[in-house]
Amino acid sequence: MKILPVVLETLSITRVGTTGVYFDYSSADLVTYKIPLQINDENYYIPAISATSFKGLLRSVYERYLRKEKRGNVSGSGNQKVLENIKNLNYEERTLIFENLKEELEKYVYSGLIDKVGENLEEVFKQYLEITGYGIDKACYVTSDLDRCENLALIEDEKKRKLKEAWIKLTGRKNLCEVCKVLGTSGVRGFVKFTDLVAVDPFPVLLERITHVAINRITGTAEKGKLFTEEIIPAGVKFLGFLAVLEDSLTERVIEMLKVLRDKARKGEVWIGGRGSSGYGTFRLYIPGEVMEFNSVIFKGKFALNISEPREGLACERKIICKLFPETFINSLNLVTEGEVTFIVKVETGEEYEAKNGEELKEVLDKVKDKKYEIKIKGVWSLS
Repeated sequence: MKILPVVLETLSITRVGTTGVYFDYSSADLVTYKIPLQINDENYYIPAISATSFKGLLRSVYERYLRKEKRGNVSGSGNQKVLENIKNLNYEERTLIFENLKEELEKYVYSGLIDKVGENLEEVFKQYLEITGYGIDKACYVTSDLDRCENLALIEDEKKRKLKEAWIKLTGRKNLCEVCKVLGTSGVRGFVKFTDLVAVDPFPVLLERITHVAINRITGTAEKGKLFTEEIIPAGVKFLGFLAVLEDSLTERVIEMLKVLRDKARKGEVWIGGRGSSGYGTFRLYIPGEVMEFNSVIFKGKFALNISEPREGLACERKIICKLFPETFINSLNLVTEGEVTFIVKVETGEEYEAKNGEELKEVLDKVKDKKYEIKIKGVWSLS
């Protein structure tokens, strides 16, 4: 098992809660709650992002990436292969899928994504691929009754099982897509365990409230009786969490998922919480291989986010944080003391880069983020 620490830092005010069409990853639910914690006879209620919310955000972004953005999965002549899978279906399978796919596409008509539903299976399947992406063999959409992966052995309804079997044949999947093989799905256990992301810097964090007023579009004045208040998380809050990868062989895949989410966040293409079009919910994600600086009563100093194995029996010096996470997870955070040190980043294609400090290292890692690399250290680098 490998432990992967992550830090999510809010860059703007972030609203609690949102909804969205499942194939649009640009927003995701941020379900927060408050963890009661007593420290030196003082009671604190610490904001946290639930594990299910972060997992859902990671899944939706990576599904979209595999379906629409990874090389070879955009619309074009090179994608005719998946359309040719239709000829592998018998008449009963074609009819069953056509009926259900038409029903699925009706939602897109009312959403304004298409003008009308096609008249045959070839047309509706192509419409579906144009909207959701041609990498349909690599990723399902877990919120779609038709498209999501399921454990066929647990489906009791014969018609539904036949539909799922036909859909697998049409999409070219091997029972489960690449995402569900890692994160799990209905009737299938996932291989990644998520903790909640807890606000650790600053500590304690006070949620704020903003009151808005509706404006009359005709008079340009405030509408009487139409005030509304929302609870928000301020900018600059750092949330700490951990991913436990239960199968070591899947670690690289999970790191790829985190890199995709990190890069989308940096480009402003994904946000958390509601009102994203109004500037809410932008964030930065820090993942293993990066150095994070904290300045709170829980953490103070620079910490290396490392991929590590859970280690038991070590003294937990940071007493407060040990009340929030398993001690064996916290050992993947190492306090960094910098001295005369040089980082050498060697890329699989042969290039080498040097960095003298944490900031330079981050810049180098940004350059090689899409390649495999290893980091070597020369000099004094104290981890305590």
